[in-house]
This record gives sequence, structure tokens and C-alpha cells, in this order.
Amino acid sequence: MQAGEVLYGCGLRECGCVLCLRSAAATHRHPAMPRQDVPSGRMPSPYSSAPAYLAARRDSKVRKCCEQDSQGRACTKKRRGIFQADTCSTQADANSIQALPADILLHIFAFTHPKAQREVLPLVCRQWQEVLQGPVALWRHLELDFPAAMDLGLDGSSLAPSRSFQARMAAVLTWLAPRSAAVRSLRLRASDSNGRKDLVSPVSWAQFVPLLNNITNEHDRQLVARKMQPLLMAAWAEPDYPHVQHDYTRDALAQLLGPVKLALEELVIERCSDFLSMGTLHFSPLASVSRLRVLSLKSIQFTITDRDFDAIAGLEELQEIVLDCDQPPEGQGQTDEAKWGLLHFPEAMKQLTNMTHLTLSCHYGITALPQGISRLDKLEVLNLDFCTLSELPPSLGQLTALTTLDVEGNPYLGDTFRPDHLAMPSAFPTQLSGLQALKYINLNSCGLTSVPEVLSTLSTLETLDLEDNLLGGGEQGDVAFPPGIAGLSRLQWLNIARCELQQVPHLVERLSALRILDLTNNRITNAGLPSGLARLPYLKSIGLKRNCLTSVPRMLGQMHSLQEIYLEDNNELEVTEPIRFLMDLPQLNVVMMGKQEPNSSWMPQSTIFLVDLAVQLKLRDPTKDVLRLSALGLGLPLT
Repeated sequence: MQAGEVLYGCGLRECGCVLCLRSAAATHRHPAMPRQDVPSGRMPSPYSSAPAYLAARRDSKVRKCCEQDSQGRACTKKRRGIFQADTCSTQADANSIQALPADILLHIFAFTHPKAQREVLPLVCRQWQEVLQGPVALWRHLELDFPAAMDLGLDGSSLAPSRSFQARMAAVLTWLAPRSAAVRSLRLRASDSNGRKDLVSPVSWAQFVPLLNNITNEHDRQLVARKMQPLLMAAWAEPDYPHVQHDYTRDALAQLLGPVKLALEELVIERCSDFLSMGTLHFSPLASVSRLRVLSLKSIQFTITDRDFDAIAGLEELQEIVLDCDQPPEGQGQTDEAKWGLLHFPEAMKQLTNMTHLTLSCHYGITALPQGISRLDKLEVLNLDFCTLSELPPSLGQLTALTTLDVEGNPYLGDTFRPDHLAMPSAFPTQLSGLQALKYINLNSCGLTSVPEVLSTLSTLETLDLEDNLLGGGEQGDVAFPPGIAGLSRLQWLNIARCELQQVPHLVERLSALRILDLTNNRITNAGLPSGLARLPYLKSIGLKRNCLTSVPRMLGQMHSLQEIYLEDNNELEVTEPIRFLMDLPQLNVVMMGKQEPNSSWMPQSTIFLVDLAVQLKLRDPTKDVLRLSALGLGLPLT
């Protein structure tokens, strides 16, 4: 250090930090004066000379205004309420989040909640507001919440958007305008997860308007309008409702899609179908979104006509369609034969030749598929659950790219509801053997009394779901299963729960690739479990919940690949001897046993053997709670 040079408390030649100010005040010196040594290990009190301290702080503020940075601009730094020179904070600023480039900030922002991205982060500072203002990648997937039902206001004798709804729409459109170029995926969803589930019989517009005109108090009129809104929504969902003029929600959807329609590729409307359910031509706003590839409309609460679907059929680039209906309770809405949703499978669907995923869920009007469905030769996933199909067309076998077929909840596909005196063709024609890429098929609750023969020809099948079918009505369980099923060498998951089985079909022993076997809720006894199941080399999970077992099957100890065993709610089950043979399963992770029926409990002897097994399993691996035991009114994880 050169002669005459001054160092201050923090080691700088010129400083106004708290340390120097307090040191200067304690020694009755101005910060510009040379520092006197202070004994190390303690800080002099700044109140020993209050006037000197206040004067030093005032002079520091004045000097701060005269300081400049390297580019000649005035510096105004404030930290912890004390103004200080820029020389003290240069290193801190370089390491702060403010110094990060915009792309790094956007990467960090991507881990925050979508609502925080829109409403919180722009308020932190001007820099973040500017970063989030433009069409950045953060807005590529955009989710907007709306009420489950649009807020209706009353304008004279007609309904109109309430002021709160208009204000919300204006705010959304203003926010969306500068960011619209980046939006590729738009999700509109209702903030209320329940939606409108308690619809009652709809009222007509002719009944509604006189009712409101008789109410003189404006507040009461608005209250009644909101209370009656679900009933009007149900009425407007009718396809033949005359002269409906109040379709502002459809216009609102058109306004939302307007800024993003040129680049939008995915549109999801979930639990707020009010955007579409008002007026006629429900899907007309979608016709302008020409680049749309994914369209998902969930909880639909209106009828879809052919004219409505024409707007969707014109979207040539569509690859995935999800139309999920939310049917009204029984006895409400339309007739039982056709309520909400599609009245039949649209002929215009055949125009969408680029489609790979099609889901039409809970459309009671779909009773058959057209032969022309074979034109959808790129289709990989076909989901028609909870419709009213009575058969599958032979042309379906020409969809050679199909990997997933889900027809759960179509009870007329089976023989249960078919008249015995009518000779009807098989609901599963032999032409379906052409589905040589099929890996997953769901025939849950299809009214089957036997497994379709054609399934044995699907050599690529990996998952077969046959739950809730009457497959065990006869004395021999094998009658319902064709012999060819045993040849499914790739089958890994077999679900035959709730099938009234009294024994496990012997052909299951030959499914060498099987990993999961679900036998829940049948009438299987210990004698109904074939010993050949122990020879399945890859079986990892077996479900025997709610059956008629009286003891833990010894054959389970021979399945060396088992990881999970489910034996709950076998009310006659007791452990009358040690079950340490389960210790022979090296990969065992879960053993579930319990009784939940009234008057069901474990005998004392069973409890002793169960505790013995729990202790042995705990000694083998103290980190796992393998055996879990429960009884009515008592939960006992044995650890």
C-alpha cells in the first residue's frame, strides 16, 4: 500500500457500507478519514456518538448520488435499507438470478406452476415481465381455467354474458394476444372437478322468461338466473330446441381460438363443454384451426349431429380424436336409446385418413361400425368403451396397424343379452384375425359367456382383459376358453376377475410369458388352483382376492418369481399351520391378507402363525413391510 493511502473497515479504499459507517461513528471519524484500529472480536456500538453516526450516514447518501459506474451512469443501489456504492455490490449482482440470460430464466420458470407463470412471476420485476411478455417457448402448452358452468347474466328478458364473464374474457384475450404465436397446445378446463352432475328435468325458454319477469327485485332476478342456468343448459342441449339465439359461449370459443388458430396443434376442452353446448353447429369454431392434430373434448353434455361433426371431418391433419360423453342420470335428459353424444358412428369419420388414435367413449347412439372403417388404415388405438355395439365388422380386421382395441362396457357383444331363438352372426368375426399388430384388447363387461375363438389367432397379444363376464357358468371352467388361447406365447397380463369361475382354467398353465394373473372376485377354492401354475417362470403378481380359499395355497411357495400376493377378503381363510414356505420366494415384496366382512376375524392360532411369518420376513429384510394383515375394524401391518 502506498503512503497516504487509506483502507477502511471492509478493506476498500472508498466505501460507505455498514461496517465502515459504524466503525467511523464509534471512533468519531468521518468515513473519508483514516480508520483507527479497533480491537478484533467486537463491534463498537454505533450509538456511542449518535450525531456523528447520523452525519456519516447522510454524507454517504450524498456521496452515493455522485458515484458512477464504468459507463458513466449514476448508480443507485439499495441493500437491506442502506444505500451503498456500486463497488460493493458488483460481485453480488454478477451472481444473482437477475444476471441470468433469458433462455436460462425460461428453463427455470418451466418448473413452476402454470398459474404462477401467468400471474406471479411477471410481478417480481420488470426484467421477468419483459421475458414473459413475448411468444416464448414457455407458452407452447397453455392451460386456462374457467368455471364449470358459464356465469349467466340477465339483460331485459334475455340471457347474456354476465359482466364478470365479459371482464374475464377480455383479460384473457388481452393477455393472450402478444403470446399467441408460441401456443401449440391449448387446454380449457373447469376449475370445479365435479362439473354439473345434478341435472334435473330441463325447463323451456318459454317457461323461464315469464318466471323472471314476475321478479321485480334485480338482485333476486340475477340469483334466479344463476340457479336456473343448469336447467337451461340441459334444454339447450336438445338438438331440436327451437330458435336458440343465446350462444355467446360458442362466440367466446371462437374468440379464444382466433389468435392461435394458425399455429395451434392440440386443443383439449375438459369439463367445460359450455363452450360448445350453446346454440347450433357446436363445432363450427374448430373449422378454422387447420393445423390441429389432437382434439380432445371431455365431459360432453349435448347431442352431436352429422352436421356438427362435419366441422371436425374437415381437419385433414387430425391424428387423435377424443370425444368423451358425460351421460345424464337415468330418467333425465333424452331417451334411454340415445342421450348425449353421437347418434351413430359418423360417416364423415372415414375422411380422416391420417388418424392414429380414436376414442369415442360413452356414446349410446353408436350401435355398429361402418364397413368403411377400413379406410382408417393408420389407426393404432380404437376406444369405443361404453357404447351399445352389437357386433364388430369384418372390415375391422383390415386395420393392420391397430395395437389397442377397447370395447369395454358393450354388453350386447356377448350372448347374455341376445335372444336365444334368433340366429345372429358372431359379434367377433374370423376376419379379426388380420389384427396381427394387436397387443391390447379390453372385453370387460361385454356380456360374454365364452371367450371368442378368434382371439387365439392374435399371436402378438400381450394384454387380455375379460373381467366381469360369465365365463364360469358351467361345471368345467375350461369350457369357456378355447384351446387356442394357450398358444398366446406373448400374453403377459390376463384379467379374468368377476367371471364366476370355480377353478382356474388349466390352459393358463401353458401361458409361459404370463406376468400378471388377476383372479379377483370369483368362487375359486383351494382345489380349483392347478399345481401347474407353479411352472409359470415369469409370474410376478397373482390376485386371489374375494374367493373361497380356506388356507394359504402351498403352491404359492413354489412360484419363485412371485413378488405380489393378494389374498384379502377370503372370509373362510385361516392359517392353521406355519406358512414359512413363503420365505422361499426371494423377490416377495407384498402379501395382502384381510377380512372386511361383518363377523369375520382371525382366529388366535392364525394370528400366531401370521406373526411368525412377519417376524421371519422382517429379519430377512428390515427395510420392507411385506406382510400386511387387516380385519374388520382393525388394521395391522405386521412389521
